Amino acid sequence: MVKCYAHAGSLESGDVLVHVAPASDETLSVQIKSKVAPRFLNSMQSSVREVAKELGIMYAAVEVVDSGALDFVLRARVTTAIKRSMEATADV
Repeated sequence: MVKCYAHAGSLESGDVLVHVAPASDETLSVQIKSKVAPRFLNSMQSSVREVAKELGIMYAAVEVVDSGALDFVLRARVTTAIKRSMEATADV
């Protein structure tokens, strides 16, 4: 369960910044900002939702700011941000 706000990644080229926060309603909201969104938006949303599902997260607000990251980088950043947000004392 997402308990607090957390983030992972950076805005450096080839990386992605992922913000995770508790959901204001009972949904998994995924917002993606990327120059390549017209081509890869569905794939990126799928990756974020798959990682959330693997970690047992059903409700959260996820914001992704992409700077050209490959899929494995996106998945790693989403995993880290979600795990940080699940910690009761997360301070990031």
